[in-house]
Amino acid sequence: MLVIENLNAGYKNKQILKNINLTLPDGGFITLMGANGCGKTTLLHSISGLLKVTKGDVFLNETNLLGLKRKDVAQRLALLPQITTTPSGLTARELIMQGRFPWQNWWKQWSDVDEKAVNDAIEVTNVGDYLDLPLEQLSGGQQQRCWIAMTLAQDTPVLLLDEPTTYLDVAHQVELMNLIASLKSKGKTIIAVLHDLNQAATYSDYLVMMKEGKVFTQGKVKEVFTKENLSSVFGLNAHIITDPYNDTPIALPVVTSPDNLAQTTDLNNRQQMHYA
Repeated sequence: MLVIENLNAGYKNKQILKNINLTLPDGGFITLMGANGCGKTTLLHSISGLLKVTKGDVFLNETNLLGLKRKDVAQRLALLPQITTTPSGLTARELIMQGRFPWQNWWKQWSDVDEKAVNDAIEVTNVGDYLDLPLEQLSGGQQQRCWIAMTLAQDTPVLLLDEPTTYLDVAHQVELMNLIASLKSKGKTIIAVLHDLNQAATYSDYLVMMKEGKVFTQGKVKEVFTKENLSSVFGLNAHIITDPYNDTPIALPVVTSPDNLAQTTDLNNRQQMHYA
């Protein structure tokens, strides 16, 4: 179980996270949601140790991660950032092998355990057909699968994924989300940042909505994914319906017709003239 207590963090002189308190369930798909700039990515970076926090604690199974060395943290959780730079000349297999770096040191080189972790990641992500190809020759979807495979090869109980479907078309987004969701059966706890509201509602077991650097609300999907919360957090006016196939909520934004929009504009203009 991941427990975050009184966490504060930011960049230079700007505080982003303000007293974050969370207890995240083990072995599920957890999504961090919120408007741009609310602190979702900052929270992931703080949990992973990539960003030094100014106050607070992060416990994983009662071990305070903030007191560990980076390599020790990397043996417990893996972070896949939103923006990844594709190394020139590196093959898919070589990238995936990088996931074993936290387990290497000068007296312990490549082992059968490392080989098995890499092969298992390759099998789960189905990237075996292009392992020997340079990454720059692969499509965006194929590259993202390789990055996921590298993260899996790290073999940690917790995966932190920052907008994993960025830059992918709809078909590849669904393909990748199905893959990520399937990792729960491998005993992984997935904590992801997602911008697609309905994607989050469909795949998640638990939602955390953030607003202005704080936790606005959290809980099971149907409890959190409501018209009122979407309005408060995103400023979105939406109808909430239920997906008849998987019984998850879906947000349908309220669209103003051209006629209604024209009437609203005319009314606003008249009000402005009246008050003038």
